Amino acid sequence: MQISEIMHKGVSSVQVNETIKNVAALMKSEDIGSVPVYENGKPVGFVTDRDIVVSCVAEGHPLDHPVSDAMTREVISVKENADVMEASKLMKDKQVSRLLVVDKNQKPVGIVSLQDLTKFNDEDLSGEVISEIKQ
Repeated sequence: MQISEIMHKGVSSVQVNETIKNVAALMKSEDIGSVPVYENGKPVGFVTDRDIVVSCVAEGHPLDHPVSDAMTREVISVKENADVMEASKLMKDKQVSRLLVVDKNQKPVGIVSLQDLTKFNDEDLSGEVISEIKQ
């Protein structure tokens, strides 16, 4: 099974200088928990709702600060035609719970998460990946 069959299609993204408040509003309006962050047309990070809470709200940072204050600075991607097992191994090896999905031209086309892996219906695999990420 290919990633394109289980991924969340479409990608909302933000620019690196977008405010944390605006990113949180985007997450709420689109009912999403993570957003890739771009600078000059290239992905430079990922921000999750948890990143905003832990890195900003809990630390008392103003919400008008740029999202770069909260984002994870690594973007790990997988091609849309990659096998689900390949993506699972990548998540396990990199200890991440989501991957940016790109097409053959490296254009973002979706996001795949651990939750999406459950659609693959291999409980042993998704359980193993979750266990490895928690370590």
